[in-house]
Amino acid sequence: MRLSVLLLSVLVFFPVFASSAVTEQGTFSQEKHFKGFSKPFISTGSFELAEDGLTWQVESPVKSTLLIKQGQVYTLNAKGEPQLQKGAEPYVNLLQAILKHDEVALAEQFTMTDHAEPGCQTLLPKDDLLKQLFSQFELCVAAKQVSRVRLQEANGNFTVLRFAYPQIEQKQ
Repeated sequence: MRLSVLLLSVLVFFPVFASSAVTEQGTFSQEKHFKGFSKPFISTGSFELAEDGLTWQVESPVKSTLLIKQGQVYTLNAKGEPQLQKGAEPYVNLLQAILKHDEVALAEQFTMTDHAEPGCQTLLPKDDLLKQLFSQFELCVAAKQVSRVRLQEANGNFTVLRFAYPQIEQKQ
């Protein structure tokens, strides 16, 4: 469970992780809502999605970096060295499919239906392991980019991720 939260919540590059051309980059805020608590735990950071990987950097309240490269998940230790996170492989494609809004890849893992809110879809997990963690996802897209993701956990907790793409905002 902790690993699933790390994957969806976590720009120091170790040279071996130098990415190819960046396809999406921006900032995020994450609100983690726990049953029994009135205020969410909020974290913020930035991300870079490239053809060959993802860098997910949490800036506050605690700095951490998550790297996805060649189907593997790494975190950076205090020295900036990558540490392999075993057992995370099943989530790599999911996280990248969500950020890219890859409907073909998402349809393999979810039953997708339109949500009442325009531009949003409800995703119900097909995979039994994913069903144990999450009862549903809500994925919202604006200007062909993911603007919000809501992850409803099976235990009643939920997480809301909001994305901003500064390069797009500057053009408008």
